Amino acid sequence: MNLVNRIRIFTPLVNFTQNGFKTISRPNVCKKTHSAPRTQLPFNRYFKTEYPKVVFLGFSLLSIFGFEDEEDCEQKLINTIKRGLLCLQKEDYECFEQKLHEALKIANNIKSFEGVTYVYDVLANGAFMKKDYVNAEKLFVLVMQRLMSKGSKENDLNMLHISLKLSKILEAKQDFVKCEIGYTHCLKHLEELIKLDPDNEDILGLLSLTLDSYARYLLNRGDTKKAYAHFKKSYKTCVKLNGEIYEMNVILLNDLGTLCYVQGNVDKAFKYLNKAAKIGQHLPDMESFSTVYINLGNIYLKQGMLIEAEKSCTEGIKNAKRHNFQEGTEEANICLREVKNLMK
Repeated sequence: MNLVNRIRIFTPLVNFTQNGFKTISRPNVCKKTHSAPRTQLPFNRYFKTEYPKVVFLGFSLLSIFGFEDEEDCEQKLINTIKRGLLCLQKEDYECFEQKLHEALKIANNIKSFEGVTYVYDVLANGAFMKKDYVNAEKLFVLVMQRLMSKGSKENDLNMLHISLKLSKILEAKQDFVKCEIGYTHCLKHLEELIKLDPDNEDILGLLSLTLDSYARYLLNRGDTKKAYAHFKKSYKTCVKLNGEIYEMNVILLNDLGTLCYVQGNVDKAFKYLNKAAKIGQHLPDMESFSTVYINLGNIYLKQGMLIEAEKSCTEGIKNAKRHNFQEGTEEANICLREVKNLMK
């Protein structure tokens, strides 16, 4: 049986703080299963989701492993990896690494090339989450070398997924020339693949994820025009894959709205943020949906539309309290106090 399909916990791409936005925990855009110049965006981009800290973005190795023999050892390997991932969910990295090295020993003992490669990939993702970028980079490169030794090409989705993570590592290390090459490499191949197979969900998912990551990189570099274009492409791709009612769409619409405001297009900002608010009303479990109301309130406030600002900030407070979202409650209260002060 396919090992990846039997382990239903996956590790995410790390989310970096960007350009005046608060950190955003982005859900899976794939599918439902600092010396650099910075552009200061005045609104919040902080979202939490119903997903655990280890969210369903998928390992780089999407679906390539299977075992024919050694069933008992295979199950022991799977269970050991699962225990390690539970440690990772709790951010207990010492426990995680201990369990994964136990899994590596098991995979080596049963002489499973694929199992060893898989464990290295899990370790790479764990190091990535820990922001141990030196080890993450070494491990991801090792995984790519092992995949290539078995015939993988540079445009295979597994390879592109790892390339995307390596690009983000380079971004974190502020090696902007190389990370730009990495992002454009991934996009080039994904855009070629999607032309050949426009409805392939795996390609659509990775394309949306890559567009979003590249957009955030561009935003961090101060290129708001290109960032906007890539956020918009990511949103359209995400809608094609998941439909309109989806958390990541709310996050992307929030990004588009705040970018439009920064660029001076207030009407478009309201359009995107009101659309995000409309979609979010159908997502009762979206913990940090109050962020959209707060951003709307801030724009209304800056436009002198105090009644509308009061209404949006109040909705933000209600939504944040309903989800026990402390940070959202605090920020919505700040927004409302500013409105009240101007109403005096």
